[in-house]
Amino acid sequence: MCKAQEQQQTNTTRKGWSNYETKLGSLWLTNDQSNYPILTEALRIEGETIDKANWLEQHLRWQLEDEIDESSLWQDLLNCAFDRISWVEVIEKNLD
Repeated sequence: MCKAQEQQQTNTTRKGWSNYETKLGSLWLTNDQSNYPILTEALRIEGETIDKANWLEQHLRWQLEDEIDESSLWQDLLNCAFDRISWVEVIEKNLD
């Protein structure tokens, strides 16, 4: 993506989120029947926000690894996007 597109995306898609990947991850977790129970389980975990975020990230990383278990361009791109998600932010915005 060129710098102009990145700047435009930053200005138009964040809407209160630190980045697009975090916003998208939270949307999928809150709006998909198969993912919502994972989010609610993470939110019920005893402990600090970081504990909940770490549990959620690990659980979803295992799912990702199960989906794409061979090294490929797609695995690398998905892992890169996955690593950009702020799991603490996802938890914090869904605690309400």
